[in-house]
Amino acid sequence: MTTLDLGRPVLRLGRAGRPLLLLDARSAALCAGLWTATVLLAGWAALSGAAGITPADGLAALLGRGDEYTTMVVVEWRAPRIVMAVLLGACLAISGALFQNLTANPLGSPDVIGFQTGSYTGALVVMLLLGGGTAAVITGALTGGLLTAAIVFALASRRGAVRGVRLIIVGIGVSAMLASVNVWILLTATVEDAIMASLWGAGNLSGMSWPLVVPTATVSIVFLVAAALLARPMKVTQVGIPFATALGQNVRAVQIAAIVVGIGLIALSTATVGPVSFVALAAPQIARRLVRADGLALGPSAAIGALLLLLADVIAQRLDPDSPLPVGIVTVSIGGIYFLWLLIREGRTR
Repeated sequence: MTTLDLGRPVLRLGRAGRPLLLLDARSAALCAGLWTATVLLAGWAALSGAAGITPADGLAALLGRGDEYTTMVVVEWRAPRIVMAVLLGACLAISGALFQNLTANPLGSPDVIGFQTGSYTGALVVMLLLGGGTAAVITGALTGGLLTAAIVFALASRRGAVRGVRLIIVGIGVSAMLASVNVWILLTATVEDAIMASLWGAGNLSGMSWPLVVPTATVSIVFLVAAALLARPMKVTQVGIPFATALGQNVRAVQIAAIVVGIGLIALSTATVGPVSFVALAAPQIARRLVRADGLALGPSAAIGALLLLLADVIAQRLDPDSPLPVGIVTVSIGGIYFLWLLIREGRTR
């Protein structure tokens, strides 16, 4: 078996002489720290708020021994929202990592090149024009994302090849046109439906429940496992397409599979809580900076995405407890601060 020695410390898991899994030591330590921080933040989010719960009462409620009021607040209201924030944050981050790797550009994120907007359009068509339910909305979001990807790739391809910069520019243009279509759909809907869809369109984690979490988690796990299986062939492709082809890899099949998985993850998130910007764009970049490595960093990206979205939701709920903000507004604000810092940093280095 051919391996690439990058000179980085790894943890070898498996039988002697037959490693089954290689983990970068820095990535493993980073993931452990990030998931620990996420668990601590989740615990604080479950206990704090307008209805303060003591740690003992919260633990008793999670174990099924709490009183009716505590169980309702912690288990039925707060826990599903926390689980959904962590799960979808990881999905958004991995989707962004896949597309940034495919385009070889840090701006090649699904919320920049229009795939998220296309998913939103598909969801709006089903929700407001066809009157479909939750399953139909998820199917519409996935269909909208795939159709948008097909259009963007078709317009961006030149002589059978797609360049990252051209793909991003075409994606931004298609996204702008789809945004106008979304506005038209909202204007043709009734006032009540338009208001609800607009709130959902800002990215909103309110109203989460276990009947919604379970199917979302089931579908997301399928896509996450598929993304994990694509990690190795995509890393080989990143070294060079001729190199990957020489090893017998079907590069086009890997790229198509990565596109489907990436759109599936972003469509699932969009259909569940609406468009949430910044996480898919920034989480992979932050992960690569912390790991100090180029290319895919799916584990750290997922951990950072989960922590970012949960943190954004906690901030959104507590800035104004009487009128909580949609989480998408907070992620956009954090994204603006992040890119302002990035521009200042790049300016100083030059």
